[in-house]
Amino acid sequence: MVAFRYKHVCLESWSTTVPPITLTSDEIEDRISHVYKDLGLPFGTLERLTGIRSRQLWDLSERPSELGTVVVRDAIERSGIPQQDIRGLFSCSVTRDYFEPATGCLIHRNLGLPEDGVALDVSNACLGFMDGIFFLANLIESGMVKAGVVVSAEHTRCMIDNTFTNVLEGRQLSREKLLKLLPTFTIGSGAVAYVLCHESISKTGHKLIGGATRSATQHCDLCTGNVDYHLVDSPPLGPVMETESSKLIAAAALLGQRTWADASETIGWSKEDVDHVFCHQVGRQVNEAFYATLGLDHEKEFTIYQTRGNLVSAALPTAFAVGIEEKGIQKGDKIMLTGFGSGLNSLFLGVEW
Repeated sequence: MVAFRYKHVCLESWSTTVPPITLTSDEIEDRISHVYKDLGLPFGTLERLTGIRSRQLWDLSERPSELGTVVVRDAIERSGIPQQDIRGLFSCSVTRDYFEPATGCLIHRNLGLPEDGVALDVSNACLGFMDGIFFLANLIESGMVKAGVVVSAEHTRCMIDNTFTNVLEGRQLSREKLLKLLPTFTIGSGAVAYVLCHESISKTGHKLIGGATRSATQHCDLCTGNVDYHLVDSPPLGPVMETESSKLIAAAALLGQRTWADASETIGWSKEDVDHVFCHQVGRQVNEAFYATLGLDHEKEFTIYQTRGNLVSAALPTAFAVGIEEKGIQKGDKIMLTGFGSGLNSLFLGVEW
C-alpha cells in the first residue's frame, strides 16, 4: 500500500468563491424537456437521483487562472505568511486555461511569487486537489519548502453548454446515452485554495496526520472526458463527459473500503475516533449504503452538493472549508477527508484540528 504520515505539516488557511450564476435542475430539465418526453423520463429525474437542486456557474469570459488567482491571494493574506515565503503552488483543476502553459504558472505569474520555487499543474480528475495536498505536504515534511498553496478553480460552463448541445442536437439519442450524459449536469463551478506550512511557522496548529492512497485503474473507463482544458475555440472539439454512475459509485465504495483500512492502520484511527467526514461531493448516490461498505459513519458526513453540485476537484476542499464554520469544528477534532476521482483513484487524509 502507499501510506504516509506527517509530523510537521499544518493547514494554515483557506479561501473559496461562489460563482454568481445559478442554474437549477428544473431549468436544465425544462431546456431538454422534449428529449425527456421522447425517451419517457419523468420530470424531476435529475434532482431525484442526485439530490442536487442547483449549481453555480461563471460567465464564459472568465478564466480558471484569473479565478484561481483571487482565492490564492486571499488564502495567502489570511495565512499571514509573507508572499515571498510561498515556495510551492499546485493548480489542480480539471478545467485549465490552456493545454500549456500550466495554469499554475499563470497564477504564479499573476501573484509575482518567488522564482526559486515550484509552480505546476496536477491533473487527476476529481482527486486533483487532494493529490496537490499530498505533493505539497511531502515537500514541507521533507524540509524542501516551508509553505505553499494548493488551488482548484473549476470553470465548467463550457462542459455543461456543450452537453446541452449534444443532448439537443443528438440524432436518435438513446435512453442509455442520455443517462451517461446526465451526470455532467450535476457539475458546478467553484474555486478554492489552501495554504499549507511547516508547524514551525504555523499559528493554527491544524495538523495533517497522514493517510493512504490507491489506484484501481481497472475502472478507468467508467467516467471519461474527451478534453482537459477550458478554452476550446472549435465547438466540435468541445468537452463531453460520459459516466456510468451506478458502476462508478459501487466501485468507489469498494475501493474506499480498502483505502480506509490502509489509512486507519497507518494513522491509528478507528471509525469511532473520527469526528467528521468530508467526502467527494458527487451527490445523493454517496449514501448510507456507500458508507456502510466504506466502513465510516454516514451521520458524520457534511455535504454541500445540494446547492453547489459536484465541483469536480474543488468539491471536497470546498465542502471542508464550508463545514469548518457550519459544523463548528473544535480544537482536537479528528477529520477524515475521503477523496475519489475517475481513474479510479482514492486518497484519504486525516486532519487533527
